Amino acid sequence: MLGGAVKSLQIGVGRRWQIGIAQALSVAGAIWLITEIATKVSDRAEHWVKDHGDYYSAIVLATAAIWFIRHIYEVRSVSFNLPTTNTKIEIRYGDLFKAQTDWLIGVGEFFDSEVGQVVSKNSLHGKLINNVYNGDASLFRSLVDAALVNAKGTGVPRSISPRLKYDIGTTAVLTNGSHKIFLVAMSRTHPDTHKASSDVPTLWVALRGALESIHNHGNGAPISLPLIGNGQSSVNIDPQHLLRLIVLALVDYGRKVGLPNQVSIIVPEDCFKMLDIREIRRDWRKR
Repeated sequence: MLGGAVKSLQIGVGRRWQIGIAQALSVAGAIWLITEIATKVSDRAEHWVKDHGDYYSAIVLATAAIWFIRHIYEVRSVSFNLPTTNTKIEIRYGDLFKAQTDWLIGVGEFFDSEVGQVVSKNSLHGKLINNVYNGDASLFRSLVDAALVNAKGTGVPRSISPRLKYDIGTTAVLTNGSHKIFLVAMSRTHPDTHKASSDVPTLWVALRGALESIHNHGNGAPISLPLIGNGQSSVNIDPQHLLRLIVLALVDYGRKVGLPNQVSIIVPEDCFKMLDIREIRRDWRKR
């Protein structure tokens, strides 16, 4: 806890020290102005300031320091209401798999099930198979196939199975206890090297398909998603811009069609130094 606070202060100082100083001077100036007015109209106030000068100075410095920290501290979560809707969007650092909500996870266009060469064990896709389905690739495959029974796949001459690929945005809906897992095809997979790749237009199409599926099958339940596109199938843009893109997709779809009342974007701890989530909140709170 203490280490996290120190980290937040260090990063915040690096990003906003000028704003912090300006705010600290502003509050100190406001206190000075009030003091000047008070001492001009009240002899009692003037005597108090003269008799307690050190105490008064300490109050001013402490207030300025608190104001400085308040404006530079790098928070671990932010939230804002989606304008003209009932949806609240939350952005926070954490572990997606600990969220007691429905989940949205990006996968490749083949919805691969074997962790190893194709599905990295370090990806959310791989962690889902290993942690939620106990590494049972056959079970995962059967559930995915059942979920995609009405989706149109295209046969591909691939050296490994499965050999059916699906359009970007195709979403398989799996049951996870009382919650659902939405797996969306958001990257293309090379048939020979099995290397996943994606880009901004592909990610946008994938998000639209996933949000449509959530709208149709989620029953309004809260949904959590990662910084989708930042993993093994990276869209190769700065995480801050990627986060903006995801929020923009949520806002665009939410205004036009509708989203659950609670949508959480859960970003990994290793993005803490690269993301400024306060900036995202500030942008949308103005609207």
